[in-house]
Amino acid sequence: MNNNRTYRLTIGLIFTYTVLVVVSIIFHKYIPLANGYIWNIFLALLPLLCALLIDFLFYEKNSPVLSLLVGIIWLILFPNSPYMVTDLAHLNLYHVSYGLDISTLHSAWFGVLFATFAIITGVLMGMLSFYTVFQIIREKFSSLTAWGFSIIVSLLAGFGVFLGRFPRFNSWDVIKRPSYLFKIALDQINSHTLGFVILFSTMTFALYWLFYLIFDVSAKSDKL
Repeated sequence: MNNNRTYRLTIGLIFTYTVLVVVSIIFHKYIPLANGYIWNIFLALLPLLCALLIDFLFYEKNSPVLSLLVGIIWLILFPNSPYMVTDLAHLNLYHVSYGLDISTLHSAWFGVLFATFAIITGVLMGMLSFYTVFQIIREKFSSLTAWGFSIIVSLLAGFGVFLGRFPRFNSWDVIKRPSYLFKIALDQINSHTLGFVILFSTMTFALYWLFYLIFDVSAKSDKL
């Protein structure tokens, strides 16, 4: 994998996150749920950091057991990234109209732009982490295995988004109270749940596919 490109994008995403943090601190009065967006980006950053650690352990030929452990942590944390798409539901708080009154920071467009950048940043963090792990599996096994892995991860992510948005579970509940999480998850399985999971699993896979097309193709172009 081209680590330089991955690290450059990681630094760029962290820089964007830092800018959003500063903006949220200065203009928090004008952005509904600003702290929530910042927290969600932080949660989306964690799987990226895990993926970079997995990448380091893999290429340095360190303990495969440790790599597997970090990989499980990555899988638990990854749904925090596609989960950010559900934050679009909060845009109704901004009361956006087609007016062009942007003379004050109270304009809904200011909050909409902040929310948009926050969601894009969080999603890109997750897709970069997905790509990093995908590349390792493709190199160690095969492309077919890597794409099969992508489908499984997307399905699990769709279910993870459901658990986060509706029963309001957090990633750490998998470790903190696994039996309770499992019980609630089983209790809430119905046609509506399955529809939501399929929808967001498809969205997650589609987002990764688009990221893969852009990032992987550009990586090959750099080698030419």
